[in-house]
This record gives sequence, C-alpha cells and structure tokens, in this order.
Amino acid sequence: MSETLTPRPPIVVIMGHIDHGKTTLLDYIRKSRVALKESGNITQHVGAYEITLPHEGQQKRITFLDTPGHEAFASIRSRGAKLADIAILILAADEGVMPQTKEALFHIKAANIPYIVAINKIDKPGINLEKIKSALAKEEIYLEGRGGDVPCVEISAKDGTNVDQLLELILLISEMGELKADLNKNAEGIVIESRMDPKRGICATLVITDGTLNYGDKINVDTCEGKIKMLEDFQGNNVTKLSFSSPALVVGFECLPTPGTKFICGEITAEQKESLKLEQETYCKTKLVGENPEKVIPVAIKADFVGSCEALVFALDSLAKELNVSFNIIKNNVGHVTETDLKALDNTIETYLICFRVKIDPSLNTFISQHPIKIFSGETIYQILDQMKEAIQTQTQNSGPVKKATFKVSALFNNIKGDQLIGGDVIEGEIFLKDKFKLMRIVEEISTESGEGQVKNIQCSKQNVLHIGSPNECGILVSCETDIQKDDLLEFYK
Repeated sequence: MSETLTPRPPIVVIMGHIDHGKTTLLDYIRKSRVALKESGNITQHVGAYEITLPHEGQQKRITFLDTPGHEAFASIRSRGAKLADIAILILAADEGVMPQTKEALFHIKAANIPYIVAINKIDKPGINLEKIKSALAKEEIYLEGRGGDVPCVEISAKDGTNVDQLLELILLISEMGELKADLNKNAEGIVIESRMDPKRGICATLVITDGTLNYGDKINVDTCEGKIKMLEDFQGNNVTKLSFSSPALVVGFECLPTPGTKFICGEITAEQKESLKLEQETYCKTKLVGENPEKVIPVAIKADFVGSCEALVFALDSLAKELNVSFNIIKNNVGHVTETDLKALDNTIETYLICFRVKIDPSLNTFISQHPIKIFSGETIYQILDQMKEAIQTQTQNSGPVKKATFKVSALFNNIKGDQLIGGDVIEGEIFLKDKFKLMRIVEEISTESGEGQVKNIQCSKQNVLHIGSPNECGILVSCETDIQKDDLLEFYK
C-alpha cells in the first residue's frame, strides 16, 4: 500500500421516502436553514454538504448527500448510492416502510455499501416501533438485536434526539471500512449535478473521491474537458483547493457534464479517456414515452438541472401510463426559455412546454400567444404533473370535434403537383399549417360534407405564414381528393 495514502472522510447518503425527514435531519446536523430553501420543503436535486465534529480528541469530517424522495428522482438516488461509502435508510415512525423506502433499499443493496436504519419522528405520539421493525424484517432488513447485523438508531430529526449517536455510528463504520485516499494525486470523483447559470456559464457540483482538486486544474469527463475557472466549497466560498470527500462547485467545463459520470483532473492517458466513457448515462435526449400511438403529445422540457431533466422524463413516463397517452419529448435541456427554444418547436401543432424552476422572458409572451404552445410551470414536480393531468383529462372529456375555424372559397387557381391552390377568406377562428378540414358544399341552401383535406401551405400578402386568423384574405394550398369549388366552405375542427 502506498505510503501517501491517508484516512479519508466518509461520504454518506441519506435515502428514504418523501417527507420522512431526510432534509430535516441534514438541517439539524448542519445547524443551518439551507434545507428549508427547497420548494415546499421537498429537495429537488442532490445536495452535498460537509460537517466537522469532534471524535476521540480529533476533528473528523463527514460529507452528506441529500437525495430527493419523489419517485421521479430514482436515477439521482441511484447515483447517490453508488457514490457513497455508507447509507442511512431513514423512515418515519408514523408511516413505516413506504414505496421509496423499498426503492432506496434496492439502490443501497445494488451499491453493496453498509447502511444504518434511522427510525425518525419518535417524538410523535402513538407510534409503534415494534410494528415498524417487523415490517423491516419483511423487507429482509434484519436489525441488530433482532437476529441481524444492520444497526438501527431511533431519532428525532426535529429536536435532535439520538442524532449524535447516529453520527458516532457513521464514524465507527467508516473506521472499520478503512477508507483511504492520496492527497498528492490529481483529483478524481463523481459529477453530482450540472446546470447552465446565466451569469457564470456551465456549473457542476462534484464530490472528490481521491486526490486534491486545485483552481486552474484541467478537468476531464466522458464528453468534454475544461479548465477550472472558479472553485467553491459547499458553502459558496471561493477556495484554491479542496481534498478528497469534499463537495465542490466548479465553473469551467466546455459542455454540461453528465451527472453520475466520473471526472479526472490533469493530463490523462488514452486508457483513462476510455475509462471515463464506461459508465456514461443517457440523459436529456429526445424520446417517446407511453404506449398509445393514437394520442401523442409533443413535449419540450426546460429545467434548472440535468437531474431535473431526467426526473421529469421518468415522471412523464408514469403519467403517460396512468392517462393512456404518449409524450414525444422533442426537447429536453437546462436553462431559461429562449426565443431559440420556442422557434425550434413545431409551431403547427399544440406543444406542451414544461418550465421547471426556470424563467420565460416576458418579451416572449407575444410569440407564445400566437402559437399553439401550452405552458406548464412550477417549483415542484407535483405541480407540473397536476397541471398536465388536469389539462389532458379536460381535453379527453371534451374530445368531441369542436369547430375552430371556417374558410370560404372565393377563387380557384392552378393545381400544384396534385394539390389544389385556392383563395378566400377566414371568416371565423384561426387556421394553422397542417390543419385538417371537412369540405362543406352548399346546394339549395343545404350544406353537405363533400370530402376531407389538409392545409399544405398558407400565403398572406405573398408571404408564407404558419397560421392566419379571421378576418383575413389568404391563399392556401390544400390536399383534397374532392375538387373544391367556389363558395365551398372549409371547416376546421379540433
């Protein structure tokens, strides 16, 4: 073993069901209110925090990862478990084993790391700890004193009961694990999160697993490299270096690094470059979720963090199954909504735009109002899903054809490659490119359906346009098997 290896502080992940007290526990441990800044007290992305505490006459460090409990953040929790040395499986004494408790246990076992069960909220009246421990046994969690070797601490994150005992247990397990690292080597670690900051540029949250990270270091990930132009500790202080187990905020990547991937600092070999690609995760890509080809809704996602992008895709997949629809995710990335984002959408059909903890410049409101874009914004995933669910259910209930526009034919022109070029007036509503219509013919004051067709092009004042509303004259190119006649009506439905 190298003589430069020294004991490394443990990296600890706290996992469990939503509202079972993960963030409250961290808040108590850090003696600050950082944990309460999240929307609705729901942690939305991985936080990495470092504490120092006295132990056997020395100051010991522990790094904590806080992972969200909402089911949509499964991939983030998985990353947290893979990175950690020790896990704390927290569950509320008044609720016991819940769905995300089981999922957290799956990630802990998959990561093959030691863990501690923390039964929280013991300050609440009427709790039955024996019932909860029996429920844990059914999930094959065998506690110390009950025929197993999994340590258990009964705590109150609210008032701090037995939290010191929990911290001592973490340090004991860490010492038994003999965690080691080398201060003198170039830093290595894991990307926890990344985002585009409008002022700073690309920012990434890292946790260092070995070596020392220095300001000015070259840093490499699977997809790109960079040079560290700004280095901050977990409290936002500018620093020149950080060592193993520490969280770090870095500015200087040339692209958004993928959360969960490894980073290596300094000049790297071809073999090291190849190793960086081994665990690359798929994220922020276009995809189709859901299994109903008859009801496909285009969706664009703009979010604050890459992890949020992942979580939203997961959430949309669940919503699609629940409502029997499909979502075609045509855009999925981080940052505030820009005009470029909007113009990249297919503005001939209704598109759902999810704005998760990002802003839309007020100057874009006019563009949005003129195009079939439906905005869903919120500070939590629950808000987004509730809005979308209501919109889809309302649309389903009103799924009968509703007339949205009428066009009266006043002129006929030469056909173009089998399509018919006609002129006339939009007498009500608004017509969009690719809209479908029913051809209505009036004979002796009786209107009868004579065919169906679709708009191929719209011209107004010799300019091609995407849509046109009433009252306006225009020319439109349509595909229709029936020959259109003067005074016919084209009725558009949604």
